[in-house]
Amino acid sequence: MTTGTDEVSSPSTVVIGGGLAGLVAARRLTAKGERVVVLEAAPQPGGMIAVAELGGVRVDAGAEAYATRSAAAAGLCRELGLEVSRPSGTPHVWWPERIVPLADGVLGIPGSLEDPALAILTDDERARVAQDLVLSPEVGADATTAGQLAAARMGEAVPAKLMAPLTTGVYRSDPMDVPLAVFAPRLQEALAREGSLLAAVASLRAPGSAAVEQPVGGMFRLVEKLVTGLDVRAAQPVLQLRRGGAGFLVETPSGTIPAARVVLATPAAATQRLLGGIGVQIPEFPTSPAHVALLASDHPALAEGPVGSGLLMGERDPGIVARALTHYSWKWPWVRRCHMLRLSYSGEVPPSRAMCVEDASRLTKLDLSGHILGFHVATHQMPAKVTGAQRDEILAATQAAGVDVVGAWLDGNGIGPVIEATERLA
Repeated sequence: MTTGTDEVSSPSTVVIGGGLAGLVAARRLTAKGERVVVLEAAPQPGGMIAVAELGGVRVDAGAEAYATRSAAAAGLCRELGLEVSRPSGTPHVWWPERIVPLADGVLGIPGSLEDPALAILTDDERARVAQDLVLSPEVGADATTAGQLAAARMGEAVPAKLMAPLTTGVYRSDPMDVPLAVFAPRLQEALAREGSLLAAVASLRAPGSAAVEQPVGGMFRLVEKLVTGLDVRAAQPVLQLRRGGAGFLVETPSGTIPAARVVLATPAAATQRLLGGIGVQIPEFPTSPAHVALLASDHPALAEGPVGSGLLMGERDPGIVARALTHYSWKWPWVRRCHMLRLSYSGEVPPSRAMCVEDASRLTKLDLSGHILGFHVATHQMPAKVTGAQRDEILAATQAAGVDVVGAWLDGNGIGPVIEATERLA
């Protein structure tokens, strides 16, 4: 990897954006024999896969894992020679009256009537879940979202109480807005085959299996491996993209780079701006800030795993601002020197150290105030949702203009979808 303002000798392809999409795209195109340079505006590549060091440990300050439902991420890790690990411990859901395990299923949909997560349901709600076993497989067959399917088969309490803590805390989406085609593409097929949603979930994810995994050492190891052998130039914002001859001219603070091919792997706003330079207009897609707060702690009681691998919020508490807490060093045991806690926040203003310590203390039921070894906050801009129709229109317009576009804002917010989207680069 290179940084700074070194001269670039006329590459055949310029990839603008050094996040996951841009790095994977560059790797794929380099393997096909193209001469590629990657331009990244930030001081380091990686995008929403970020790293921070505190308490003497390097940990993820952005995406911490990838979903195992997609084979693309695991395949890339194998390709790069990265050993992967599935998480330890059990995620839980915080409710005012109790803490219960997260359903051991798909997107919070249980695969068994014996799942401990059902303890939060009333007797009537549990009976409604059981009706799934006697309903025709055609019930819910026309659902397009995970929440619609679960409600049709198991009742409204399943999306409201079992799914919502996961989908809102992790994917920032109501269960009714989580598309099956993206997040559980095999679930409808399994329902038709198995006859019930409970059996369908069980067939796709056996109890005790993991929905996520990461490279040993952290997701940031994926970025470190990807940049090896690539010409990645950090701190190189692209000022303008315009046409030049049969190709393109990419203007940077250090000069203009001619390119036969351009791949835009930038956030939505930057993509819209750069496309405007070549006469392509796309809609504006707003973003919202999300904050990851990291606390390194030496509190001895954390060694007992009081919240398992972490907590999602089942119900908001006015005294707790965080949306979720992960006991990162319990979930990923390669962290050895201290206990690492991750808290998730939304809102325009990043959380303060005092707020994070107070929230972590409330959630773990431990006074952590005198046991903090380090604190770090990372802010990421989360993309708005792009509909399937909008995505098709954008791809048609950019392909007609001879430009490739990839990235989470367009292809879906997840490691797997982002990697899979780079396969369309011919």
